Amino acid sequence: MSHLGVWEWDVSRDKVYWSDELYRILGFTPGEVAASFEALLERVHADDLADVKRHRARSLRERGPISLEYRIVRPSGEVRTLQARLQGTPNDAGAVVRVIGTEQDITDTKDVAQRFVLSDRLISIGTLAGGMAHEINNPLATISAYLELLTERPEARSSDALIAEARAAVDRIRNIMRGLTAFSRADQDLRSPIDVERVLELAIGMAGNEVRHRARLVRSYSGTPLVSANEARLGHVFINLLVNAADAIPEGQADRNEIHVSTRTDAAGWAVVEIRDSGAGISRESQDRIFDPFFTTKPVGKGSGLGLSISHGIVRTLGGEILVRSEIGRGSTFSVSLPPAKIASRPAIVLPPPEPMDLEPEEHRGHVLIVDDEVAFANSLRRLLSSEHDVTIVANGREALTRLQAGARFDVILCDLMMPEMTGPDLYAALTEQLPEQASRMIFITGGAFSLAAQQFLERVPNPCFEKPCDIQNLRAAIRQQIAVVQS
Repeated sequence: MSHLGVWEWDVSRDKVYWSDELYRILGFTPGEVAASFEALLERVHADDLADVKRHRARSLRERGPISLEYRIVRPSGEVRTLQARLQGTPNDAGAVVRVIGTEQDITDTKDVAQRFVLSDRLISIGTLAGGMAHEINNPLATISAYLELLTERPEARSSDALIAEARAAVDRIRNIMRGLTAFSRADQDLRSPIDVERVLELAIGMAGNEVRHRARLVRSYSGTPLVSANEARLGHVFINLLVNAADAIPEGQADRNEIHVSTRTDAAGWAVVEIRDSGAGISRESQDRIFDPFFTTKPVGKGSGLGLSISHGIVRTLGGEILVRSEIGRGSTFSVSLPPAKIASRPAIVLPPPEPMDLEPEEHRGHVLIVDDEVAFANSLRRLLSSEHDVTIVANGREALTRLQAGARFDVILCDLMMPEMTGPDLYAALTEQLPEQASRMIFITGGAFSLAAQQFLERVPNPCFEKPCDIQNLRAAIRQQIAVVQS
């Protein structure tokens, strides 16, 4: 009835027993195969195999109970997630002679929990939508006014101040859209080494309007190591904490209140983020329950009571901890600590822009192919690049492939990531097989709304990727660098 699979390992005789339910959990009929660790390991997902072996070895050394979560692949190909618990029993000499364990299929429960996480994140974004519209409309109004000014007064085109302010407005919109794209993605727990401060800045951009009318936002960044995390999930945590900090402060007294956001590296080498507010504070009794599901100190209709509970779960899943310190009338401090990533390298989703190269355009004029279904954007790029390079535009990946198969060659291929008919990754795959030297010359451009498959693709390939709206100077530098390599 409990759907709990049970097993026992007689270490001295190396005999293993499985209950009938464990057979069913693993996708076998009872007795179909001989019970053994080898038979179990054959079912374990390849990415989780080392972890399962490591915990098995631990059970022979440690007396306390051990828990782990891992995936199996049933004979049918179906992937399921199991929650395992195991514990060794020692003899009088202290050597473990027997290990008992349980396995429970938690796939459905985990799926429901993940849907709660995604739902709460989208609710958060929905709550912030009005503020984000305000944040986007202001710089859009600035750009619109400048375009009108350029129409009426063409001589203003030479104004460096006007150009700088218009670019700053574009950057504001770009940062908001990056945060929106990152935090609203489907909730796949794909982790990579990420910069905590970068994710924190995206979250601040999303929640900035909630904060602005209640308190001054003060930053104090001391640097942190990269952490192994999912950008959307970690951003979800920071948004929840920032919005909660803002909610703790009444509107209309922004000059008297402060939300202080700080980062540091602790003595153990962990990344620490603290968000401190000067709000009403939390009672001792409420602090004991603050991370419980559906518990909230907010008025009825204001909060779901899931935000801090979900944030606590996300941080714990990342191997970290989240703590609260608070005093009535003196505000609250939430502290998030995360262990450093095991590999100290930047994520490959968007590679750092290359250093500008001191090249004379006329000596390094190249042939550039732009592959993008957004014709207006492609034409604007052609106008910007045509003084230095010969530029060709095609509107889809299939037409680009046809031209290349017919013998056309380019020094650089600027390719949109998501297009109808043939995507950027599809074109790359075809060129890797047929014309690998052309595939190596691709530079990807994305509007940000890429799929999970596209995200995994960018993490796998070495080619640079720029987000729209592109930093044109860095894009030009990347093109020049590629042409210099080809022509050398």
